[in-house]
This record gives sequence, structure tokens and C-alpha cells, in this order.
Amino acid sequence: MKIKVFDTHTDILFDVYTSSLKGDLNRFNNYHLPQLKGNINGGIWTFYSPKEFDLLPVLEVSLKLIDTKGFDVILGLEGLRNLKSIDDMQKIYDLGFRHAMLTWNEENYYATGVKGPKDRGVTEKGYELLDFMISHDMIIDLSHLNEKSFYDVLNYTNKNIICSHSNLKKFCNHDRNLTNDQLHRLKEADALLCLTLVGIFISENDDMKNLDNFLLHIREAINIMGIDNVCFGYDFMDYFNPPKTMNIEEVQNASEINNFLNFLKDSGFSSEEIEKMTYYNFYNRFKRHIVK
Repeated sequence: MKIKVFDTHTDILFDVYTSSLKGDLNRFNNYHLPQLKGNINGGIWTFYSPKEFDLLPVLEVSLKLIDTKGFDVILGLEGLRNLKSIDDMQKIYDLGFRHAMLTWNEENYYATGVKGPKDRGVTEKGYELLDFMISHDMIIDLSHLNEKSFYDVLNYTNKNIICSHSNLKKFCNHDRNLTNDQLHRLKEADALLCLTLVGIFISENDDMKNLDNFLLHIREAINIMGIDNVCFGYDFMDYFNPPKTMNIEEVQNASEINNFLNFLKDSGFSSEEIEKMTYYNFYNRFKRHIVK
């Protein structure tokens, strides 16, 4: 049985755009496609916003640099710091985007990320943005929010909630990881928790950034959330050219995903359980948002 894989977080849109600024208009075909083909069936392809820029024209350019044919793709936004007004959200929606995070790590007009003030949460404008996302059936992603913003959102809505790439604070005390209380609240919302292969979210110890310790996160997440609410957002970062992998040595990029699938099988998970977590838990819930 060939296990299907849906990656709930990859910065492909950002990468192809930034590559185009350096004159490389074929980044998708030359770099991403060979890694994805035969390994990854789909994903949330996001545009990451680490700094200020004019969002709408950048998104329009990035969409011309990818080819979603043959993949189950949902277009997403990792942070809305560059959303100038709520009115622009309709234009972004019309471009095909069906997923968004209110922030990356920063505080912005709409909410507060994990690097912002702990006592600052979702703003009035942020609630207006949530109203838009709710009324348009968009996926609301809580990864990167600080705890106050996280709970502000969940106290406002339980609709279409995910954490696309976060792990558990119990095993790694990183700002981006979630407490068990947060996991219980996600479970109450029937949300999806998507665990990630980013090394610094797996362990604070370099020697423990590996699949064996990632398994601790998986088993605890299943214990709290139930296997039907657990997915994976791998957040491969090889295309940012780090001096060493920002993921883990055993699975450094999308082309090595079978190493992870085999590990899950060797750890005692059935093929049905693996494919639930790697594909169907997400696909069955949000397939209506896949780019046609």
C-alpha cells in the first residue's frame, strides 16, 4: 500500500517568489517538483511574511510561478502583517486563498504572535478578520499565536481550526509549542493538531532532535486529541539553504518522507492509522478548499 501524504505547512509560495527576485523563474519545476513528485500528494502551500511588503501583488506573482496540477493544494498565508485592510481579504480570497494565520511571530494589527507581549491578544480588527474568515469558510490556523491570542480565537469560534505546524511543550519548551491545556482546548473545538519535523520544536537538545523523540510528541498528541485529530505539517526548510538541516537528519526534505512513513510503521502504527494522520484526517475535512 502506497501511503498518501498531505503536508499541512510548506512555504513553497514564498520560496518561488523570493527565487524569482534573484532571476530564477523555474524554482518550482527545478527544485520543488522533483522532491514532491511521488512523495507528497498535497499540502497547504503558504506565503510567509517575515517582513513588510505589499501583499497583493506579491501573491499574484507567486501564483504564476507554481503548478498545482497533480497535487491536492490549498493556498495559505503564514501571517497577515501585510494585509492593509479587511477589504483586501476579499481580493485575496478571490485569488483562491482559503487558509490564513493572523500572525507570524510578531504582533500586528490583528493579533499577537509568540514573540509579542504576553498580555496582548486579538485586536478589534482581528475579530473583524475572523468574521470574514468564518463567513467565507476559511481555515483558521493558530500556529504562531501567543497563548492569549490562541485562547481569544477559540473563545470566539471553533470553526475550521487547525494548528498547522506545532509540537508539544511537554517535551520541548519552545515558544511555538503548545501546552497540554492548549491541546485539550483544541480537542474541545474538534480542531486538527499538525505536528512538525522542525528540530527545535522536537527537543532543546541537539542529540535528541530525531524521530525517536518526535514519537513522544505523536503519542502524547494522540493520547489527548485522539488519532482522528492529529496530522503533520513538516515545514521542510531545506530550500532556505541553512548551513545544516533545520528539520532532522533522518528526514531533511520532502524527498525523504518515506523514511518517516517507514518509521511510523516500525513504531507499531497500522497503514490505516498512518494514512489517517498523514493524509485523510486533513483531506476529508478540507478537500472542498483544494485548488481546482
